[in-house]
This record gives sequence, C-alpha cells and structure tokens, in this order.
Amino acid sequence: MKRIVFLIAALVIAGASSLRVQAQHDYGYFNSLGVGLSVSTTGIGVDLATPIGNYLALRAGVSFMPNISFDTDVDVDITSNGQTFDREMNVGGELGRATGEVLVNVYPFRSLGLFACVGASFGGNTLVKINGHSDELAQDIATGQSAGIEIGDYTLPVDENGNVSGGLRTNNFRPYVGLGWGCAVPSKRVNFMFELGVQFHGTPEVYTDYGNLEILDEVSDDNTFNDIIDKLTVYPVIKFRLAGRIF
Repeated sequence: MKRIVFLIAALVIAGASSLRVQAQHDYGYFNSLGVGLSVSTTGIGVDLATPIGNYLALRAGVSFMPNISFDTDVDVDITSNGQTFDREMNVGGELGRATGEVLVNVYPFRSLGLFACVGASFGGNTLVKINGHSDELAQDIATGQSAGIEIGDYTLPVDENGNVSGGLRTNNFRPYVGLGWGCAVPSKRVNFMFELGVQFHGTPEVYTDYGNLEILDEVSDDNTFNDIIDKLTVYPVIKFRLAGRIF
C-alpha cells in the first residue's frame, strides 16, 4: 500500500509543474471522457468522469480497501450457574471492502480549478470484521457455561467451538461532501486532482454471525472497536487522483 502511494506521489510531483487549468478550454455536455486512478482512505480506486458544461463534472467509480488486520483485547462475560464473571480474550479486526460512488464536481471558478463535490458512496457496509478463537472458552461452554465478548453496547456470543464472529456495519448508502482542486476531465492528456471530504455513514452498528446479540447493562470495556463506534460516526476521505483524458 505504501509503495503505491509513493509511486503515485512521484508521478504527481513529476508532472504537476507542467499542468495547469486552462480557462480558455470549453467543455461540452458528455462530449469528453476521463479515467482516474486514485489512492485514498477508502482504498485504491478507479473511476470515469465526463463534463456537464463548463461548471459541472460527473464521476462514477469503485474503490477497493485491501485487508488491514489488527488485534485487541476485549472483555469476555462468562455465565455459570446464574453467575457472571469476567475474562479477557484477544480478537482480531479486519478492514477490507469494496465500495462504489457517484459524485458531481461543481466548479464555481473554473480558472482556479477549485471544486465542491456532492454525491454518495454505496455498498461495502461492513466496516470492520471481528473474529476470535479460544480453546479455553470452548472447554467452558462444553461444561454448560455460556460466554460472549463485549463490543459497544452488546455482547457477541461465543459458539460451542470457542469462536466468535461478527463485526461493525454502517449504512449501505452514505451521502458525501468534499472540497478539492483539479479537473475531473483533464484539459490536457493527464492531470492531478486532490480532494478532502467526509462520508456520512452514521454510528457503526454491531452484528454477529452466530446466535443473538445481548444488550449490556453497563458498558465499561475500552477497546479499539468501542473507539471506532464512539468516534467514527463520519468517514474521512483524503484522495489523491491521477487522471487521463480518453477523448
């Protein structure tokens, strides 16, 4: 991932000095087509763009987030003979999804190349996958006990084999706004575009692949998943895009 970022950055630095927005260039309606390759906080992306007159451009594309894994310790609630006691378990989180987007760039001052962007991202509503295993918990469950890990306001159940599986989901349709610089459809053959924005995906929700979620009476566990739920109510987007004009 880092190598790809450095490669695109090198291409941008090499070509940016020779690129500028041409105020004299007139865009028509869907009469040009640009293709872009991007690296962003949503992953590696490819998109197509076409002008809608001189002040608008339509973009549509897909982004692929490579699998990024991390580990964290979470609290485990174990119930035996009507009594509950705590234990810790190490579980893994995985970021990795494919998303689509449809966006419109608005250029109020075409000669400056500055734009506002509105649109939406869709698909890829699983933000984080959660997986873990404990042989010790499997033995406890075999003796008639039950167990679950604390994530957010819920307890994810551990199955009879000592496995836990679930994750955090967001809205499938996520409105987007952003600001940036650069032409979506280059006036020359290639150009560079930079963009900052946010996706409004709401508070991530907990789900389980096994059994049913149980609501916690009191949330006290502090782990990476809880931080994501509490703090990542909008998804920040930082995008570097290298574009070429097909015609």
